[in-house]
Formats: sequence, C-alpha cells, structure tokens
Amino acid sequence: MTAGTETRSATSAPQADLYDAVVVGAGLVGAAAALTLGRIGLRVALIDHRLPRQAVGELGFDVRSVALSQQSIDLMDVEIDASPIDEMCVWEEHGGSRITFSASEAQVEALAWMIESSRACVALCDACDGISTVDWIEGSVSGFVPGSTAVTVELGNRSVSTRLLIGADGADSKVRKLVGTGMADRSGGDAALATVVRVEHAHRRVAYQRFSETGPLALLPLADPRCCAVIWSTAQDKAHALAALDDTVLAAALEGASELVLGRIEKIDRRFVFPLPQRIVRDFNPAPRVLFIGDAAHTLHPLAGQGVNLGLEDVASIAEEAQRDSGDLGRPGRWRGFALRRRTRAEMMIALMTGFREGYAYGGPFGRWIRNSGVRMIDAAPGIKRRLVREAMGVGVLARFS
Repeated sequence: MTAGTETRSATSAPQADLYDAVVVGAGLVGAAAALTLGRIGLRVALIDHRLPRQAVGELGFDVRSVALSQQSIDLMDVEIDASPIDEMCVWEEHGGSRITFSASEAQVEALAWMIESSRACVALCDACDGISTVDWIEGSVSGFVPGSTAVTVELGNRSVSTRLLIGADGADSKVRKLVGTGMADRSGGDAALATVVRVEHAHRRVAYQRFSETGPLALLPLADPRCCAVIWSTAQDKAHALAALDDTVLAAALEGASELVLGRIEKIDRRFVFPLPQRIVRDFNPAPRVLFIGDAAHTLHPLAGQGVNLGLEDVASIAEEAQRDSGDLGRPGRWRGFALRRRTRAEMMIALMTGFREGYAYGGPFGRWIRNSGVRMIDAAPGIKRRLVREAMGVGVLARFS
C-alpha cells in the first residue's frame, strides 16, 4: 500500500467482486480491522479518501499520540516505536493525597505504550499491503444499498459488494449517517488542548495527571526522556483561549497547572483543540450486514486514554467471531451478541469516565476530603489498585465478560 505517499493508484476490484468484509476508515481501528481479518484469510477492502501519512511536529513527534494497552499492541502486531508507561501519578488541585499506579504492582510489563497515531496508521496500512487478500480502495462512500446476501457500497462512479460492512470512519461517521443510525449523547461539552512539550526534567516513563475543578491535565511520556504529550481537558471556550496564547504564556499556564512536576516547559510544539463528546451508537449492528466499531460506535473522554483501546477491543471481538465460524460473515443474527457485549462495555467505560470527571469537578471542602480520603485508602491497598489497573487495561474480570 506504501502508505504516506500520494502517487500510488488505488487498487480497483471489478464491480462484481464480493468481499467478505469492507472496512470504511483507515484510522487506527479501521486499518487494524482490515489487517486482522486479512491475516485470517478473509477477503477485505479498506476504503478511505486517502492513504494515511506521517505527521511530525517541531519536536519530532506527531501531536496526536495515544496510550495503547499491551493487548492493543499485540493485536496490531506491526513494527512501530512504542514508549512504555511504567507508572502513573494522579493528584488533584486541592489536597495533598496522590495515588500512584505502577506496572510492577499490576504485574504487567507496562501500564500502557505511547504511540504516534499517524506512524501507527502508516505501519498498519503497509502491513495490509503485504496481504494478497486485502485491497486498498481510495474514495469516499456516497451510498449504501442493503441486500439479503450482500451490501453494496457506492463510491461515486463505482461500487463494491460485501458480506459485511464495517463502519470505522470516526466520530462523524459518513457510513453511520447513510445507514441512519443515531448516537446517544453522554457528553458535557468539554474540549481538550493537545500538544507536545519539552520539559526541564526527565519524565522517567511516568505519566502525570492532575485534576482541577475545570478539568484534568495529563503529561504523557514519549520516547524522548524530556518530551511529553499534553492533553488538557477543560471547557471549550477555555481550551480555545489556551490554544491562542503565545508559547511563553501557555508555558507558564502549563507550569502552574502541572505544579512544575517536570520543571519548566522549555518548548511547545503546535497545538490543536478537539471536542470531547461522550457518545455511543444506538445499535452497533443496526442492519444484518452492518457493524460499527471504534469512534464510529463510541467516543470517550480521554482522561484514561481508553478510546482507541476500546475500538481495538471491538476488532479483537470481530476477529474471534470470524475465526470461530468461517461461514457468511454478515449472516443475519450473527452479530447481535457482539452488539450487546460491546455496547455494555462502552456504556461501562463512559460511566466510569463520567464518574471520574464529575467526582473531581465537585468542589467544596467536603468533596475534597472525600476524594483525598478515598485516594489514600486505594493507594494503601495494592490489591485494589491492581484490579483497577487490569480492568482499565482490558484484562480484568469485567472486561473479559464484554
């Protein structure tokens, strides 16, 4: 596929060709879905309006970085630079109590792995290029025609047919709109400022998250020991106001909000603001031959970094079902159990993120006392912390049932 270039012509299949699955959206989740299904021998088409390209900022990193669980890294199984998070330190604006989660306490190699989104997408698409049963189709979906044995996906002046259509084309999914499936909104109207910074002191592979009444600030360790990805969640107007500050003023604001946990902010890369809706599709399987996964199915607040991991859990569940039964991938009724399990899992994670966000936003001395007492209690209970970490990583008891 030679992702990252614009000179490659799209692979073109005859109109009569029938795919086992067509995946729309070549982001992390969509590309991983196409690759995973192709690896088990299914005939797959991956559709997007353009091939992924690497995005590198002034500090040498893609500003869009994500923290992936070990299960997500294992699922993708591609060569990619991944920086481990060994510890996570969480505290709040008011109160002296902190809680620290460590990989050693959770008995795992790393709490998570930081990767750059664009580099990972390129690696996944390059891996797809090495599988003969995976075709890349460049184009935008313009129509959707359901049928009893296949779905026809229209792409302007051509179309492809598939047993199963997988919508993985993001929070503003075109496929979801064409199918006519709505989203249930659980959001609070926040936004996040994202950037990369170089700091005074080495991060030592520790992630820092500080909560305030206006929202959490996260400093996430990158491969360079003095560079961190920043995600600062707050009200939309404040996020845009922060993004508009010059570097010196924004650096001072970040130093204050982080309590200089890594010293001075020495350099700030480009920054962008993105909304933080928490939404879930009304039905993951709204038609017999249609599934939604990733951000097309659910969007989460990024404070625990679970959005992409949840989407890759969707992919793992699809692959497990496809391997269990090699029959018609879109057979009516086949995906109802999947839809129920994945919706339950997504609702659980949205409720958890909402609880964290609202709990830390509650002001007053009583609220602070409750939070700090709870933090001290959990921090002194290794067994509880280990269970919390394993659930967040998708390997806990609750996660396995969804």
